[in-house]
Amino acid sequence: MDTLVVQTRCVREACFQTEAALMAELAQGQHPSLLYIGCSDSRILPSHILDAHPGTVFTTRNIANIVPPYTAMQQGETAVAAVLEYAVLHLKVADIVLCGHSCCGGMQALAHVEALEPGLRRWLQYARDAQAHVPPEVGEAARLDALIEANVLLQLEHLRSYPFIAEAERAGTLRLHGWVYDLASQRVRAYEAEKGCFVEEAPFGA
Repeated sequence: MDTLVVQTRCVREACFQTEAALMAELAQGQHPSLLYIGCSDSRILPSHILDAHPGTVFTTRNIANIVPPYTAMQQGETAVAAVLEYAVLHLKVADIVLCGHSCCGGMQALAHVEALEPGLRRWLQYARDAQAHVPPEVGEAARLDALIEANVLLQLEHLRSYPFIAEAERAGTLRLHGWVYDLASQRVRAYEAEKGCFVEEAPFGA
């Protein structure tokens, strides 16, 4: 038998013992209230960021938490679009969290994107416009963080390019959230449109 299957047995057995009734109920269907769009980075676990119990969060992850714009479907970029359609039109989620993170390798790669493999180069084209939104006066040390934030805002724009998402947001049945998760502190900066900036939550224990 696959050694990975054996290695996960203890975790699955513990889950079965503590959540057997819940999982039996969820086997009949799911009703998540939130769609989480995040990065594939191995250091990021959505369950560490959200109160994510089984059945509550619909999830998709990819390099640099990218949402190709609606027009990209004509070029064959349908994977994320399919997730959006299912989450919003079928599952009727009330919130979408688009979450970037500190030390993002995808954002670091934008500086030399032309040297990347063709798959990565094509994918990161949907983040390149974020570079234009980083103020020139930002110092080198803060540039990556500014780029990560700019990319979150760009991907929110891409989300709103989908007619059914824009319509649901206008109707008040869907809310979009832009977050940046800090790996070191595990705190979140959330974008507040009224202030036009990302606002960091208070330190833990404060």
